[in-house]
Amino acid sequence: MKKFFFSMIACLLVMAYAQAQRTVSGRVTDDVGEGLPGVNVVIKGTTTGTTTDIDGNYRLQVNDGDVLVYSFVGFEAQEINTGTRSVIDVTMGGATELQEVVVLGLGGEVDRRKLATTVDRVSAEDLASTPIVRIDQLLQSKLPNTQILQSTGAPGGTSIIRSRGVNSALLGQQPVIYIDGVRVDNLNTSPGLSAATGGQQNSSLADIPVDQIKDITFLKGGAATTLYGSDAANGVLLITTNKGQANQTIVTYEAQLGAIQGTTDYFIYGDLIKDVAFKTGFLNSHRIGFSGGNQSVTYNFFAKYRDDESFVEGLGETRYSIGGGYQATINDKLIYQGSFSYLRNEYTLLNNANSSFDRIFGIDQGAIGSAFGLSTNDPAEWTPEDIELTRQLVSDVNRLSDISNNVSRFTNSHKFSYSPIANLAIDATIGFDYRFSRNENIQTNEFLVAQGAVAPGTTDQGSISRSDRSFLGTTGTLSIKYDAEINDFTFTTIAGGQFFRTSDNQTQIITSNQAETSTSVNISAEQTVADFQSSVANWGFFLQETIGFKDKVYLDLGFRNDRNTAFGEDVISEFYPKAGISYVISEEPFWSGASNIVNSLKVRASYGEAGNFPPPFTRDAQLNANAFNGQLAFQPGQPGEPSLGPERLKTTEFGADLGFLSDKISVGVTVWKSITEDAIFTAPYAPSTGTENQPRNLGEIENNGVEITSSFSIINNSDWTLSFNASANLQDNKVVSSGGSPEFNIGGFTFLGPFVKEGLPVGYLRGSQPTFDESGNLSSVEQNANLGTPIPEVYGSLGLNASYKKLSIYISGDYQKGASGVNTDEVLRFFRGLDDDRIPEASKGESFFDLAGVWVEDTDFLKIRNITLTYDLSDVLSNVALIKGGTVSFSALNPFNFYSSVFDPELTGAGARGTLPGTNTVTQNNVTVGAFGYGTFSAPRQYVGTVRLRF
Repeated sequence: MKKFFFSMIACLLVMAYAQAQRTVSGRVTDDVGEGLPGVNVVIKGTTTGTTTDIDGNYRLQVNDGDVLVYSFVGFEAQEINTGTRSVIDVTMGGATELQEVVVLGLGGEVDRRKLATTVDRVSAEDLASTPIVRIDQLLQSKLPNTQILQSTGAPGGTSIIRSRGVNSALLGQQPVIYIDGVRVDNLNTSPGLSAATGGQQNSSLADIPVDQIKDITFLKGGAATTLYGSDAANGVLLITTNKGQANQTIVTYEAQLGAIQGTTDYFIYGDLIKDVAFKTGFLNSHRIGFSGGNQSVTYNFFAKYRDDESFVEGLGETRYSIGGGYQATINDKLIYQGSFSYLRNEYTLLNNANSSFDRIFGIDQGAIGSAFGLSTNDPAEWTPEDIELTRQLVSDVNRLSDISNNVSRFTNSHKFSYSPIANLAIDATIGFDYRFSRNENIQTNEFLVAQGAVAPGTTDQGSISRSDRSFLGTTGTLSIKYDAEINDFTFTTIAGGQFFRTSDNQTQIITSNQAETSTSVNISAEQTVADFQSSVANWGFFLQETIGFKDKVYLDLGFRNDRNTAFGEDVISEFYPKAGISYVISEEPFWSGASNIVNSLKVRASYGEAGNFPPPFTRDAQLNANAFNGQLAFQPGQPGEPSLGPERLKTTEFGADLGFLSDKISVGVTVWKSITEDAIFTAPYAPSTGTENQPRNLGEIENNGVEITSSFSIINNSDWTLSFNASANLQDNKVVSSGGSPEFNIGGFTFLGPFVKEGLPVGYLRGSQPTFDESGNLSSVEQNANLGTPIPEVYGSLGLNASYKKLSIYISGDYQKGASGVNTDEVLRFFRGLDDDRIPEASKGESFFDLAGVWVEDTDFLKIRNITLTYDLSDVLSNVALIKGGTVSFSALNPFNFYSSVFDPELTGAGARGTLPGTNTVTQNNVTVGAFGYGTFSAPRQYVGTVRLRF
């Protein structure tokens, strides 16, 4: 009887469980009934969930009474109690900007309405609108409050990145970059050791993989980046990769074919250069992807090949890449996410910029003339025979040039998310980024003869310059997040710690009298060797508390504390606080009367601090070793600075976000001010000390400005859409205090170049300003005059999206105004005796040093970066076996340029390796303001056709 009784109870329990544990299915659609793929469907308070398939369908195991949360970027999240239903269909309405979810990395995911700072986000839809392979090109004109300038059109080249002014007189301005929580190499200037090719640099940004990106968030200013601590003053770029979606197995194939043409807009003899040097290059790219999975495991993998012939013989790029992302729900409490990518880039390059071996820009600069058998140095007077000789010279030089840069890069990330109880989440992330590059310049005797550098028949002047760089970065993060709700209050607490270490090791070998046809450095008469080493480790912990009241008022408090191996011995740790408040006024009952016009209004204010840590080893006392009579001779170097700490960026900002006419018009306004205290200046000691200069925390730099973003949804119905967005960023920069140090040069020439001086912008252009009388005679010269600033007063972006049924068009561009630059090409022309109408005839014999100011020009521009026309092929392909859909598009990249200067205002240098001012200490990642327009290729025009198919 007892056995029967217990059997009955067991049966009843099993039946009850079977009734409670059941499958819910349904379809999620948008306002017009289209299925939404990729919608997250999660049981509230747990990590258990799924995503909708390509048609918006989903299935999920639930218990009676579970609450399902439906969320999708760009749509308003919904919560639905399952009750005892087995079918639940959901219609999701478009979210306002304030309801958008953004990824803040260490700060977790958060609704934009809760943020007290501005955050720029680039969605997957934005990423798909342009066929770009580099992260900086991808973001160009897509980040409304950040300016990205391509410093060369050659493959793999560097860029200038500006956001909220220039906050350092020593350190570079590029943001820190994280991929799935792992810090990656972001060196955006020439490395400490590299083969000399002129002013052209190669960038680590060029090989950050973009093919698996799901979402990009950019945090800027100390108020937004406090939780990232001692290296976040220039902003933090957070990249999230695609991990696949459950219940939809998709195979994708993408093919791109295109033509590339060199931009001749900025050449004086553009037609001639196009004739003798440029060609129409071709690119082709092929990508295949696999994604899918079930409720337990999802995945997304890709492989890609790209070949770019470029627009000049001798330039080119070949790229191979593979990668993947994956997620596994181990149980209802533990989730694992992982990603990896491997990339191989092979570049071929040419001498250009200020290299004496450049021949293409030498035409414009008067460097090719009688020395090469031409009748004159002035291309305006060349005969047909001169043109043919020049064509042959350029062809021979480019054909014989052997400059390469080969990169291998592997990045991976592992994240474990554990939720032991409802509303508590523990995340642990670990990963690394490894990058190896070899930069090589082989100059054969045949090449040198073609250049006119040595006499015909020379056999002992060949050389090799080979530079290897190995970078390894490791990152680990542990964070705990807890959500609580008490009456009208909500509390989100995040606490954790982060560790990262980077190691950068470089070697260079330069040979002379290289054996002909040999590429081995062993087979040469002489070899010289140099190395460069840089490593830094940082560890810190952080805490953040966000308190909400009635889902309309939010208070954000937090801090980070860091220790860093680059700090001086007397600096134990650094503390970075932050505080902010936001208030969604439009949620108040009294706002209902105005809601028909201004439907959403949020005001916000915040303060926060972040840092720039000093270059590794600049805190240390050093000895310089030099050769003397075949032996080492030592002399004192920098004396060391035990109190050397980070530059501290303190940012205050106030802003408002408004939505008009049901968010058909959105406007964001932010007024900000940042002070860099303890700015690191390399100030000289008294000569009697006999020591080199020493980087010290001496200065103070101030930046302030206004950011305005706007978007206009003009038409939005089932057939037509039309929207427009634009931004404007006003900024002002000055050195508040130099700490008593005299003004100093931060690049270029001392008689005309960027300087740092108290009361003036960082990198203001200093040189002689001439004045001419009515007869054209030089009447006076103002020595060491302020000739302008390379930092623009205003910059911004604009974009247009329009569609009719299955056809859409996307246009983007950006602009700047109020900056200046030096026309270096004109300077070289003047040196070579070519006519320059900016100097009166009567003064052309005057000293160059007195005339310097005439070559400083305004660098205003408006550039259209991208025009893409796309057609959705889903209806056309609906009856084709296996094919589920696809698109075809045509893109014109860099089609139009409008500019005020004679030279390309974008090509004003991206900084180079060098030594700290007044020292022998080699550094990289130096500050760049962009002062000199110099001879390197502008971004080419590309015409690309793309076909994307989904199976």
